[in-house]
Amino acid sequence: MVLEGYQNPDFIEMRTCGGEYEGRTVYLIEERGAGVGFFAEFGVTLIDLYYAYERGFTPCVHWGEDYLYYEPEGIDGEKNAFLYFFQPVSEVTDAERARHVVRTQESHYVQVKAQFDAVSYDVSDEYIDAMALMVKKYIHYNAPTLAYLEREYRELLGDGKILGVHFRGTDFRRGYNNHPIPVRIEQEIEKARELFDRAGYDKLFLATDEQAAVKRFREVFGDRVCVYEDTYRDEGTDESIAFSEDSRDRHHYYLAREVLRDQYTLTRCDGLVCGYSNVTFIARVMRRAWFGGEWEDFVLIDNGLYHNDNAFSQSANSRKRKRKG
Repeated sequence: MVLEGYQNPDFIEMRTCGGEYEGRTVYLIEERGAGVGFFAEFGVTLIDLYYAYERGFTPCVHWGEDYLYYEPEGIDGEKNAFLYFFQPVSEVTDAERARHVVRTQESHYVQVKAQFDAVSYDVSDEYIDAMALMVKKYIHYNAPTLAYLEREYRELLGDGKILGVHFRGTDFRRGYNNHPIPVRIEQEIEKARELFDRAGYDKLFLATDEQAAVKRFREVFGDRVCVYEDTYRDEGTDESIAFSEDSRDRHHYYLAREVLRDQYTLTRCDGLVCGYSNVTFIARVMRRAWFGGEWEDFVLIDNGLYHNDNAFSQSANSRKRKRKG
C-alpha cells in the first residue's frame, strides 16, 4: 500500500461512507485544487469520467472550495460548484452517503492521458472522440444555464454565417513548460481575413481575454466584430483573468459563466480560427459531441510548445493542494 497504492492506477482503495447506493461503486470526482482555469478543470473531469466509465463505476462530481471559481456563499443555495452550471452526472448526488466509494487519484488521470498519448495540447482525434463520448453521456447544462447561453447567443449573433475567433493572451506570454507558444494577433487576423473573403461570412465572433484584442479586430473588421461586452477582460497587465479579483458580486462565478459562454458560442459558430488552448480544445470536444465533427472551416494555428523549466505549478498563481483521498 505504501509503496504503490497511490502510484498504480489499477490499485483501487474503496471506502465505506454511508449505507446508500449499495450494489454499485461510486467514483467521486473532485476538483483538482491546483489553480487551473475553467476548462482545464473541466478537461480533467472528463478524463476522470472516462476512467469511471471504463470500469463500470457510477460517477459523482463535486467541485468544492479548492475550485478556482468557488463562491463561499454558493449560487442559489448550491455549494457544489459543478452544479452551478451542469446537471448531476448520475443519480448519485452525495457520495458521502454511498456504501462503496472510490476517490479520484492523480494516477487515474495519468493513466487515461497515457492511454491516448495525450501529453500536450496537440492531441489525437481518438482522444477528442473519447472525450466527446463523455460529454454526450454525462454532461448536460442545467436549465438556468442553458436558457442563459441560448439567449445570449441569439441576442448577440442572431442569424447569418458566423466565423468564430479565439485569441488567448495574458499569461500565455509567460512561457510555461508544455504550454503553447502564443499565437500572434496578426496571425489570426490574416487567417480570418482569408476566410471572410473566400467563404462569405456575415459576422465575426471574437472570444478573448484581452481588451486590446477587441480593439485591434475592430480596427480591421469594423462592426462585423461581435463580442460579449460584459465579459471581464484584461486591460494590459498580462495577468490571467481567472485569478483576478473584483468588487462585483459573485465575481468568480461570473468569470466561469463568461468563459463557458465563449466556449458555447465558439462551438456553435460556422467556422473557427484559433490557437491551442483549453477553451478551444473543449470547443472541439463539444463540437463533435453536438454536431458530429469539426467546423465547416477550421484553422488551428500551431506555433509549437514551450519546453523549459518554467512550470506553472511553481508559479505564484498555482494554488496547488494535495488532492483529496
